[in-house]
Amino acid sequence: MRFVSRLHACAALALLTILYCTWLRSNDIGNTVHTWSGNAHRIVVFGNDWSDTGSYRIAPSGLSAVVARDADRGDLWVETLCKEASDYRLGCDTIDNFAHSAPDAVGGLQTGALVDADVHAEAKGAKSNNSAVIPFDLKAQVEQFITYNKGRRIIPQRFRKMDQWTYFTVFFGLWDLLEYSGVERRKGMVAIEKSIDALFRELDVLAQHTIFPPKVIIPKMIDVTFLPVFQSKKKAMRGAAFAETQHQLVLLYSYWNSVLVQAASRWKNGTVYMPEPNDLIMQEVRAQQLYMRQISDAAGVGKQAPLFEYVEQPCLASQRSNAIALQVADVHKCSAPAEHLFWDDIQLSGPAHELIGKQAALLVRGNLTVDIQQGLRGSDKGEEADVEEGQSFNLKFPPGY
Repeated sequence: MRFVSRLHACAALALLTILYCTWLRSNDIGNTVHTWSGNAHRIVVFGNDWSDTGSYRIAPSGLSAVVARDADRGDLWVETLCKEASDYRLGCDTIDNFAHSAPDAVGGLQTGALVDADVHAEAKGAKSNNSAVIPFDLKAQVEQFITYNKGRRIIPQRFRKMDQWTYFTVFFGLWDLLEYSGVERRKGMVAIEKSIDALFRELDVLAQHTIFPPKVIIPKMIDVTFLPVFQSKKKAMRGAAFAETQHQLVLLYSYWNSVLVQAASRWKNGTVYMPEPNDLIMQEVRAQQLYMRQISDAAGVGKQAPLFEYVEQPCLASQRSNAIALQVADVHKCSAPAEHLFWDDIQLSGPAHELIGKQAALLVRGNLTVDIQQGLRGSDKGEEADVEEGQSFNLKFPPGY
């Protein structure tokens, strides 16, 4: 009798275990389906601080890798792109983010996501030990996406929608250019060439793991000498040294964009759209400078209040003069973030990101690929709006313009 009771108890325990595991599995699938069921139209994001939404499909290792986001900063360009796609009835359902920001640096310098960490180490040599590089270069991000996508396909089709379209965004160059400004010029140019080669190799990997040829949005780089993080070095460096570094960065920024366009035009495994953030930003800087001097050009730019009142001072201003102060303490936040071109010493403000996102959406909507863009740009080359005659002034443009 006692044996039967024990047998019944064991059977009951086994049954409860099976029921619990079944419930746990169904609950886990339910959570997964809730996350993935709406992914019929999606944007997959690769990049650095300028693309990182802070919401990750694969959680980064260590809480220090997650950067808290201030709501006053506004949307990033990829979020605007998703909203604009919905407005164009393309129906963007979700953003799958694999981009990563540089985490808060305490007691040392932190370098954000690069195209290729190995290229950086080769170019910097012994100097590469002077700053920690986060382990999320493009190769690592693409590997995360492939892992995520394979897991997503395991979910039964009845629990998820089939992908109707996917656009990939790839925005690198910020940290790459800042890092290569400190190496010999030829080394920096070679590092750029190798970085762009690595970028398109990873796009080839993406093409191997997608059903259709991938559609990729790759913005050109912005002139990093205009960023507050670079301008803040002016006081710490001697005039000649600062001017030399500035000149090299302008050259490297231009070279980055040239190599990027050439590589994109040659790439045959997918479609590339290429927004031009620098042109957008410089137009707003010019509008602000004209308005402040109460003059306008033949197109009327300068007559209306500009989008940004502050084109040099970031919204988050450090009370100290070093480059990492913004990341650690002693920070003052402005009262009107939307009036600033920059959110902090690295990041553009929400309205600036919106300009980039809207231009990207227009390119996608009009199917203006990089080849078509280059053709249109060539036909318009040299056409500049003239300032009204009789006006004499000196616009304060960023270095190199």
